[in-house]
Parts: sequence; C-alpha cells; structure tokens
Amino acid sequence: MPWYLWMLLGAVVYVGVSYYLIESATAIRPKSPETCSWCSSASGHTVTGHSYATCRGPVDARVAEERRRADQQFKREHRDEDARKAAQAKAAELARHAGKMRMLQIGTITTRTGPRGNEIHVSGWAFDTLPGPHTGPSKGTSQPYSGTGAPEEVHGWTLRELHAIAHGGACRCDVVRLTRNARR
Repeated sequence: MPWYLWMLLGAVVYVGVSYYLIESATAIRPKSPETCSWCSSASGHTVTGHSYATCRGPVDARVAEERRRADQQFKREHRDEDARKAAQAKAAELARHAGKMRMLQIGTITTRTGPRGNEIHVSGWAFDTLPGPHTGPSKGTSQPYSGTGAPEEVHGWTLRELHAIAHGGACRCDVVRLTRNARR
C-alpha cells in the first residue's frame, strides 16, 4: 500500500476518534438547566427546572383570570337582579300606600288556634271605599272588613299597621309574634 493511502487512513481514524471523544465528553458534561421565562419574569429571579412550553404558570393565570371575570359577571347579574327586585318591591309598596282606604272605624285583632294552626283574626274594621287621603266626611260607601289572610290586598293596610292602631303602639302580644311569620 502506498504511503499516501496510509496517510489518508490515519487522517480518517484521527478524525473519527476525535469526533467520538468530543461527543463522549459533551455527553458526560451536565446540560445547562432549562429556564422558564414566564416564571422568571413573574418572580424576578431565574427559575430553572422547566421551560416555558411545560410551565403551568401561564395556564393557571389565564384560568384564574377567566374565573375572576366569571365571578364579576355573576356578582353584577345578581346585583342587577337584587336592584330590580328592590325597585319592584318599592313600587308595590308605593302603590299599596297610594291605594290605602281611609279608615272609618277601628276594630280588633285577635289570635286563635284554628285547623291550620295559629290564625290572626281581623274584625270590626270599616274603610271608606275611596282610596287615598281625603279630608272631610266620607264620600264613598263604608266597606266592613273581617277575616284572615292579607288585609293589605283588600284595603291597603298591613297587619302590623292595623295592630299598631288597635293597640295604640308597640306591645308584646301574640299578634306581634304571629305577624312576623304571617303568610300572605
């Protein structure tokens, strides 16, 4: 074999052995740790151990932001619903006050035990059939009221208001206790 082939063979072996040794050395040398740019920017420190592609931080932040927006929307809807209900209740109360019949005769309010439990009986009351505040004598006809249930649907006066009128103010009788839980 000629000398130049030996030289070529030596060069090939030299390059192969060099490449093998370099690859072995880099495989043994520890890799530089992965750093996460999102965690690093969020904390202000270099965070190693994972990359941005495998980081849960951006996903968790997006989910938390969506949850916060959903909570705000839920609260806004409930606040609007509560405001609407309050406005309706206020309008109903104003309509009840405007439709109150003038009281012509004060009656009694008593409690009784009936087939459905304790009952509040309203009797002996008379109202002017014309609603609203009037001065002077009655121009309508007298409407007597007796019964149980919700008197404000008939003449505009609630059980609590009639009780306060009948008893002359606050007291601690059974009527007070029962009017707190009165069903309409």
